[in-house]
Amino acid sequence: MGNLINKSNKSGPGFRTVVPNHVVGDIPPKHKSHPNRDYRSNRIKTTKYSVLTFLPKNLFEQFHRFANLYFILVVALNWVPQVQAFGKEIAMIPVIFVLAVTAVKDAFEDFRRYKSDRKINHHACRRYSSSDKRYVKSEWMEIHAGDFVHLACDEIIPADILLLHSSDPLGICHLETSNLDGETNLKQRQIVHGLKYERKKFAVEKFKYNVECELPNAEIYKFNGFIKLESGEKVSLNKDNLLLRGCTIKNTDFVEGIVLYAGHETKAMLNNRNPRYKRSKLERRINRDVIYCVILLLFLCLFCAIASGIWLSNFEDSTTVLFIPFESLEWYNPYFQGFVVFFTYIIIFQTVIPLPLYVSVEIVKLGQVYFINNDIELYYEPMDKRMECRALNITEDLGQIEYIFSDKTGTLTENQMEFKSCTIGGTDYPHTPEFEEEDDFSETGSRYSLANISRTSSVMENLKLEPGLEREISRMCLRSLNSVNLDLPEFISPNSQRIQEFFLLMAICNTVVVTHHAHEDLMDDCGSIVEGHYRGRNKSQDDLDKVSRSGETPQKKSFPILNLPDTPIQRKGALPPLGQREVGTPPLSKKNGNIHVPPITISNSGDFDRFREFGMSTPSEGSIAGSSYISDGSQNSRYEAESPDELALVRAACTYGCRLINRSVDKVRVWLPGEGEVEFEILEVLQFDSTRKRMSVIVKNTNNKELVMFTKGADTAVLGVLHKKFKEDKELHRLVKESEKHILNYAMQGLRTLCMAKKILTRKEYDEWKVKFNEASAAMDNREEKILQVACEIEKDLELLGATGIEDKLQEGVPETIEKLRKAGIKVWVLTGDKQETAIQVAYSSKLIGQKDQVLIINAENLTCTKDLLEHHIQQIERDTGGGQTSSSPQTKKQEYTLVIDGRTLAYALNEQLEDLFLDLAQKCTSVVCCRSTPIQKGSVVKIVRDKLNKLTLAIGDGANDVSMIQVADVGIGISGQEGMQAVMASDFAISRFMFLQRLLLVHGHWCYCRLARFSSFMFYKSLGIEFTMLWFQLYSGYSGSLQFNSLFLLFIHVLFTAFPPVINGVFDKDLMPSTLLRFPEVYKMGIEDKQYTRFSFFFALLDSIYQSVILYWVAHFAYQSEQVGIWEFGTTQMVSLILIILFTGAIDTYSWIWPQWLTMILSFVFFWLFAIVCHAIWFTFDHPANPYWVMQNTLVKPIHVITVVIITVLSLFPRFVIRIFQRTVFPDSIVKAQFWEKSQHNRRDSAHSIDTQDTGDVISNHETRTDTRSSEQDVRMRNGGSTKTTTTIA
Repeated sequence: MGNLINKSNKSGPGFRTVVPNHVVGDIPPKHKSHPNRDYRSNRIKTTKYSVLTFLPKNLFEQFHRFANLYFILVVALNWVPQVQAFGKEIAMIPVIFVLAVTAVKDAFEDFRRYKSDRKINHHACRRYSSSDKRYVKSEWMEIHAGDFVHLACDEIIPADILLLHSSDPLGICHLETSNLDGETNLKQRQIVHGLKYERKKFAVEKFKYNVECELPNAEIYKFNGFIKLESGEKVSLNKDNLLLRGCTIKNTDFVEGIVLYAGHETKAMLNNRNPRYKRSKLERRINRDVIYCVILLLFLCLFCAIASGIWLSNFEDSTTVLFIPFESLEWYNPYFQGFVVFFTYIIIFQTVIPLPLYVSVEIVKLGQVYFINNDIELYYEPMDKRMECRALNITEDLGQIEYIFSDKTGTLTENQMEFKSCTIGGTDYPHTPEFEEEDDFSETGSRYSLANISRTSSVMENLKLEPGLEREISRMCLRSLNSVNLDLPEFISPNSQRIQEFFLLMAICNTVVVTHHAHEDLMDDCGSIVEGHYRGRNKSQDDLDKVSRSGETPQKKSFPILNLPDTPIQRKGALPPLGQREVGTPPLSKKNGNIHVPPITISNSGDFDRFREFGMSTPSEGSIAGSSYISDGSQNSRYEAESPDELALVRAACTYGCRLINRSVDKVRVWLPGEGEVEFEILEVLQFDSTRKRMSVIVKNTNNKELVMFTKGADTAVLGVLHKKFKEDKELHRLVKESEKHILNYAMQGLRTLCMAKKILTRKEYDEWKVKFNEASAAMDNREEKILQVACEIEKDLELLGATGIEDKLQEGVPETIEKLRKAGIKVWVLTGDKQETAIQVAYSSKLIGQKDQVLIINAENLTCTKDLLEHHIQQIERDTGGGQTSSSPQTKKQEYTLVIDGRTLAYALNEQLEDLFLDLAQKCTSVVCCRSTPIQKGSVVKIVRDKLNKLTLAIGDGANDVSMIQVADVGIGISGQEGMQAVMASDFAISRFMFLQRLLLVHGHWCYCRLARFSSFMFYKSLGIEFTMLWFQLYSGYSGSLQFNSLFLLFIHVLFTAFPPVINGVFDKDLMPSTLLRFPEVYKMGIEDKQYTRFSFFFALLDSIYQSVILYWVAHFAYQSEQVGIWEFGTTQMVSLILIILFTGAIDTYSWIWPQWLTMILSFVFFWLFAIVCHAIWFTFDHPANPYWVMQNTLVKPIHVITVVIITVLSLFPRFVIRIFQRTVFPDSIVKAQFWEKSQHNRRDSAHSIDTQDTGDVISNHETRTDTRSSEQDVRMRNGGSTKTTTTIA
C-alpha cells in the first residue's frame, strides 16, 4: 500500500530529530522553546466541516455540480421581474429540497466521522510522565512526539513508536497488522540493539538519545533512521524497530517505546484515502444525453424567443397588444422582447434537464446496494462474511462486464495448502491423505474440510506418511537407541543426511511463530505495578526463559527405551519390510539384501509414561498415522504463520518428527529425529522478495559450531544458483535432472513448487559478507537495492536438497462459475505469478480451458521472437476460421482457442510496438492465461484492454499483489481470503468466495443494469412530456410565456406527484427470477451489448414524449373548444391526464408487482388529487393575478373532464402497449424467451405439482429437492455454485 501512495515529502531536509520529552522537562509540547513543537499531536480529525463552516463549505461543494449550478441560475432568473415565469417564492422549493437532502446526508456522514474521531481520541493508554516519574493513564490525543508509551498484550498501538524495550528476554514482540494492511498473520518486531544503558538495564530515565528519523511518509514497509551515541557511533533503525499505529500487540507481555510520529503524521493516517469516485458506463451515457437535453433546451428557448419577436412585430401599436403590459415604449421593441423572453423560457423549460434524475439515481443505487449486501445467497457461513459493497455508484456496471481478470491463488483456489509431494536427492516421495471408510467426507473430497484448517495449528491432521520417508526417519530414531541391541545393517542410505536437512530447512526457514502461554502485564491501566505472576505460564516456558537469559545450550535428549516385540502389531502407519519397496523408497544396495525392520510399537503402559516424559505423542493421544516419534512439547503450543505455504511446510516437517519448538530473534529450537532437541543460533534472515524469489536463513549449530545457510524459493531462482559441481558431476547432474522432472510433474498436477537448498559457510566467508551486509543495512540511500545485491552475493553455489509440491485446491463452484460466465459472453483471463504448467493445469480443472480448446503457448526470448509468434498464431487462427467450411458441409462447432503467455514474453507483448498485435490475438481467444506475471504487469494488462478495446473490465483478487489490477479495472472485487485484506480495501465490492461472482453478475448485475436503464429512460421521458405540452400552448398565447398549469403543479410533479413509483421500480422490479438468470446465463449478453439503454434510447423517449404531448394537448384543446372553460380548468384536466399517463407508462414497463409498487402508484395519484383539491379550496396561488379558487372542484363535476382524461390516457398509451406486444410476440429478445420458459415452469408446477429437476439445471430448484441433513456450508455452496447441467439454451 505504501508503495502505491507516495506521499513522502520532497522539500526540506530528509530527516527530523525527535527529542525525548522527559529530557526537556515540564515544558508544554507546543511551547515555542520545545524542540518537538512543530510536530503534530496524536489528536486526529477526519471531519470535513465544523459548526461554523458547514453551511458555506457544503454549499460551495454542491455548487461544483453542473446541475445544481444550473438550477440555482434558473431560480435567480425567476427573481428578475421582466423574465419571471413562476412564483419566485415557490420556484426555489425543488432546488432547496435537493440541496437540503444532500446537505443532511453530508452532515450525517460527517457526524459519524466526528463520533469515530472522538472515540479514538479518547482511547486510554499509559504515557510516561516526567513530573510523576512513572507511567500514568492518558488519552490518545494527549500523546506527542517524544513521549514514552507502555503497551500490553492485545493493546492497540496509539502512534508510530520506536520499540526500545520488550518483556521478551530476547527483545522481540509480535504484531497483528490487520487494522493497517488487513493481514491477520503475526509480524515480528525487535528492539533497537546497540544502545548503552547504565547497568545494562533499560529504564525511561536512562534513555537520553535524540532520534534522527525520516520525515513522515506513507511507506508502511519502509523506515530509515539512526540514533547517535555519545561516542559518535550511529545505531541504524529500520522497519523492524517501528510499531505502527493501529496494529495490535500479540504474544508479548508488554513493550515500551518512544513516539516518533503522532496523529496525522503516522503512516496509517497518511495512507487513509477517501473512496475513489468511479463513473459507471450507464452514467456516462446519461451525461451524454443530458448534453442533448441542453441542446434541446436552447433550441426550444431560441425558437420561442424568435417566434415571440415575430408575433410582436405584427402589431404596429403597442396599445393593441392585449393582456401584455409594457412598462415603457422601449419594451415594445421585438428584438428586446425576444431577448427577455428567451430567459423566461429557460425558466419554463428548466426541467428539460432532469434535476430529479441525479437525486433519484443515487436513491435507487442505495436501495440496490442494500439488497445486494443483505443477500443471504452471498453470505459465507464458515467465515461469517457477507457481501460488501464499498462503491455505491457503479452497481449497474456489474451487468455489463465483458472481461474478467482473475488471480489464481486464493481467488480460484483455497489458498489453504496441503503438503502433497516432495523430492529429496532425486527421489520422489508422493503423499496422499489417509481416510477411514466410516469417516464422513467433505464435499471437497477431503476428510477434513479446507475451511476448517486454520493457520494456527501444530500437526497435519490428514497427511499419510510416505513409507520410504517413514522408514528413513525410523532408522534415525533406531540408531539413537543405544541401550537396545538391534540387529541393524551397516548400510546407511546416502539420502538420510539429506532428508534430515530437508525437513530441518522446512522447519526453520520461515517466519512461523510458536506460542506457548497467555500473556499478562504486571502494570495496571493507571501505570501502577501490581503484585502477581504470569498466569498460564507452564514449566517448559519458564525453562525456556531461563535458557534464553543464561545463554546455556540445552542438553541433548535421547529417545526413550522402546520394547520391540517379535510380532509387530498391525496398525495404520506401520512400516512395511524394506524388501517390499514402494514408490519413493530409494533402491538398496544388493549386498545388503532384503532387510526387515519391525515397526516401533509400545508394549506396556510404562512406555506411555516415558513417551510423555520426553514430550512425545502416542497413538492413543491422537498421533497422526500411528507416528510415535513426533515431539509434541507443550500441549498449548501453536504455530502462527504469515502464509499458508509456510504453515503447510512446518506442519509436514512436524509430522515427520522435525518439530519446531521455539523461535526468537537469534535462536531457534527444533526436535530432530535421532538427535532430540537441538538449538541453532540465527545469524541472519534474508526475507523473500519478488526480485530474488528466495528466502534464506543463516544458522549456527550450537553443538558442532557449523555455519549453514538454508534457502528455499522458486525453482528458477534456486536451480540457477547451484554449485558448478551439479553440472560437472554426472551423479549430481542426474540428481538435478530427476528433481526437475519431479518438479515439472508436480506443476502438471497443479501443485505449487518450492526448491530447497543449503550452503555450508566458513567463518571467514560469513564474517566478510556480514560486513557488507551491515553496511548495506545502515545505508540511508537505496538501502533495499544494496541489501538485495549483498544477499545475491551469498546466495550462490548452493547444494540442492530437494523440492516440495503443495496443493492449493480449487474453491467450490469455481468450474461451474467460470463455465456460466463464459456462456454469458464474458471472457475470463487469469493473471498469476505461478509456473506455467501449474497455471495450465488449474485452467483445465476450472474449465477455463475446455477439453477441445486449442492451447496457444507463447514463450519468447526477445521482442522479435515475440512478434513472430504473435503473428504466427494470428495467421493460424485466421486460416482455421477463414476456410474449410462451406454451406453444404455439415456444421461443426467453432474451434476455440486459449492463449498462454509467460511473464517475460508478456513484458515484450505489452511494449508499445506489440500491444495492438497482442490484443488482436487475445480477442480471437476465449481465454487468456498470463503466467509468472508481476503486479505491475497485471495492472498493465487490465489497462490496455480497458483503454484500447474500450471494454468494461472487472478484476478480482485476494492479495496485495492484486491491488494494482483491482484499482485499474472499471470494477474491482476483493476476496476476503487467506492473504489479508489489502485487495478488499482497494476494491469496489468484496465477496468471500469466487463462486459468488456468478450470482453477483448474472443476477444482481443484470437486475441493477436493467432497472437503471429503464429508470433513466423513463426519467427523460417524464421530464420531456410536460415541456412539449407547454410548448403547444405557446402557439395560442403569443409566445408570451403564459402557462395553462398552476405553478405548484409544475414544481411538484417531478418532486412529489410522480417521484416515488419509478424509484420503487428501480429498486424492486425483477424481469426474471434468480434461478432463471442462473439457468440462462446468455441473458447477461444484453448488458454486454448494451441493448437496454442504447444511444437511441433518449431519442425514443423524446419521440414518445412528443407523441403523448400532442395527444394530451390537442385532444383537450378540441374537447374544450366549444365549452365555456377557463385556462385553469383546461390546464387541470391536462395535468390529471399527464399524471395518469406517467404512472401507467411506468406500469407497462414493470415486470413484477409487489405491494410497494402498487401502493406507491396508487398513493401518488391520490396525493396529487387531494393536493389539488386542498390547494384550490383554500384559494392561494403564486401566479398573480390568476385565481385558481375552487377550480379542481368545478372540473371534477363535469362529465367532459372524465371523458377527456380517459380518451387522452388510452390514446397516449396505445402505441407503447402495441409495441410491447410486438416485442414479446414477433421480436422476442432473450429476456422475453426466458420469461416464457419461466411461465411454463410455473404452469407446470401448478398443474403437476412437480418439476423435472433432471432437465432444469436450476440450482435453486435443486436446492429445494435436497434434504435438510446437509450442513449450512454445503447449502450455501449448492445455492450459489453447485454443479449444474443445462440442456436448454436461448437462441
